[in-house]
Amino acid sequence: MLAPALAAIWLVPWFVTQDGLAHLYNAEILVDSLRGGPRFGRWYEVRWEPLPNWGGHLTLMGLLALVPPRTADRIMTSTTLVGVALAASWLRGTVGGRPTFAARALAALAAMSFSWLMGFTSFQLGAALFAITLGVWWKGRDDLRPGRMAALAALLTMGYFCHLVSVGLTLCSLGFLALATPASPGGRPRLVRAGRLAICAAPLMGLVVVYLRLSRRGGEMTPRLPRPDEFATIGGWMRRLGWVDPISFSVKDALPFTSTTGTAFILLNSLAWLTIALSLLAWAGWARETPAGGPTRGERRAWLGLAAVLAAAGIFGPDSMGSGHGDYLPQRVALLGLIAAIPAIDPRSSWAGRLGSGAIGLAVALQGVSVWDYALHAQETVAPVAESAPKVGRGRRVAVLLGDLTTRFRVSPPRHVGCWLGVAGGNAVWNNYETRHYYFPVQFRPGVVGPDSFDLEDIALRGRRLRAEGVQIWEQALARHHDAIDVLVEWRSDADLDAVAAPWFETAEEDGEVRILRPRDRR
Repeated sequence: MLAPALAAIWLVPWFVTQDGLAHLYNAEILVDSLRGGPRFGRWYEVRWEPLPNWGGHLTLMGLLALVPPRTADRIMTSTTLVGVALAASWLRGTVGGRPTFAARALAALAAMSFSWLMGFTSFQLGAALFAITLGVWWKGRDDLRPGRMAALAALLTMGYFCHLVSVGLTLCSLGFLALATPASPGGRPRLVRAGRLAICAAPLMGLVVVYLRLSRRGGEMTPRLPRPDEFATIGGWMRRLGWVDPISFSVKDALPFTSTTGTAFILLNSLAWLTIALSLLAWAGWARETPAGGPTRGERRAWLGLAAVLAAAGIFGPDSMGSGHGDYLPQRVALLGLIAAIPAIDPRSSWAGRLGSGAIGLAVALQGVSVWDYALHAQETVAPVAESAPKVGRGRRVAVLLGDLTTRFRVSPPRHVGCWLGVAGGNAVWNNYETRHYYFPVQFRPGVVGPDSFDLEDIALRGRRLRAEGVQIWEQALARHHDAIDVLVEWRSDADLDAVAAPWFETAEEDGEVRILRPRDRR
């Protein structure tokens, strides 16, 4: 089921996730710092602190020690895809016997998710650990012995170093299942289960205290909740559900491989068929009697209840914990809700289950088509900038100006393509967005000052529709920091943006939509 996605990763030269090249660049900086910083040490420093985002970076660091950067990125993209699917399928086998077609299909669909294509590598590793941790607890839930308790404590600690959202939801899900799952004959009472689980979570609580101290760098946590009027109309509900959607890569009414949109094309979106499938499969799972070797009806309903709670948390919960503490929270919560539903799926001998299996199979097929649609878009938009790396040079301070990121995709492959210029040439790239957030380990050194990555990204996101605002941001950025740019790379720029740069920069090379500019007085 994942073969089309894996083929796209390895056959399309510039298939990249949105954040993948940024993570790769910062992993290169981390590896360089262990060698004394010969390439990046004059610009960057590393905060070796217990941050909840180390999982993806450490994995990439290990890969970079073995293979070239592009291969490391491809392996990472494949790992965060296959790892989630295998872990979710294993959880289904642990809870409910041999996985059915529907369970495997939902595991594959959960793997080919919005967060995977966004390049949330640490969270994806945390999502795999979510399934593994729940499965390890489930096997010994009624008699947690010291060895299993130690394993759970270790898994929760590993989960912290992947992502705080995934480990937090893992712990909450364990607590929900401990209280909602009926006790087995002769098993421990539910409160005893919960008490032993609390002991397993003790090391994690210590790390959370450390994190709360570190999080002060991002300002006060102020949850950004959905507005009440989002739920006042049918249109508001549709927009909210479209935002929370953990699966779709593009707008819902787009015809794949084209810029055409229309209401009828909603039937070509995997989310439509996933919604139908989950409705049928949830009904089948709720009503079905206990199958041989599978969970009891009460156990299955506990898993369905957990999936429903997580889905509701994604819909009605906060979009973020504040501007300085990360975004895209609802999509992550909803994705873990999909994974939690997998153990409860058992459609055999049920008309609703069989129809649900067909619908989810169609959803997986359409998702594979969507991956390829995205892959070709990535090749078209990423390749021009990435392949300009030899012309940019080495050891330079580089700013990348993306003139317009407007697209029908929810995921933007060229958004952080500038980071590849840092990987390929050992350059300092001002677009390195990770340096703006306390929860990433790589930061610019004190005294190293240049254009803010937020401003460069903001110009690109405003695009041509809000060009006047983008021009104003660009004017202010260059007025303050033009002398901190050795090479300016422009992609899909226009006359308004070019006019701002003209007093300080002139075109050195031009190739299609890409222009490389250098300072007028430093040729």
